[in-house]
Amino acid sequence: MTAIKHDIWQDEDGLTMLCMAGELGKESRTLLEPNSRIIHSFKANSHFDAMTQYYTYMEWGQYESEFEEDKQPFQLKELSSREKLRVQIDKILWEDWDPIGINDVAPRDEYQSYVPQILNIALIHKSAGKIAERLYLLESKTIGVGGNLSRCRKVAEKIMKQHANICFK
Repeated sequence: MTAIKHDIWQDEDGLTMLCMAGELGKESRTLLEPNSRIIHSFKANSHFDAMTQYYTYMEWGQYESEFEEDKQPFQLKELSSREKLRVQIDKILWEDWDPIGINDVAPRDEYQSYVPQILNIALIHKSAGKIAERLYLLESKTIGVGGNLSRCRKVAEKIMKQHANICFK
């Protein structure tokens, strides 16, 4: 079992982000605001373990995931690709999906809580259709705005193109 060091970063406004330490978290750290700092570090054996420790440290209650894949031990070979894809999904959701049209005025973390769901669908199901369905559900039910299935499909296709570029190199 591979234990990977993780860092919890906090920006000047108190917003936090969990990143893998070292080279594995390099791309994630490009999303940090200037003057962000590490407030806590720990080692974790899986994504679920890392998120559980993150939630515990932040006192957010119990972390839950509907994806069994999250509980699988880290595999170093796959982590680099997963991290690159995660960063690209975060960027696509912010720049292209943006269902409430706030990416020019809201905090950068507005859609980051949806990234793990979309990442897991991309990695497990490898289906633009399933990604589009989830994005539409997030828009229409979770966020509560009128969903735009056509835009969700375009965003899902862009995500799957990134998946192909990153995971099948």
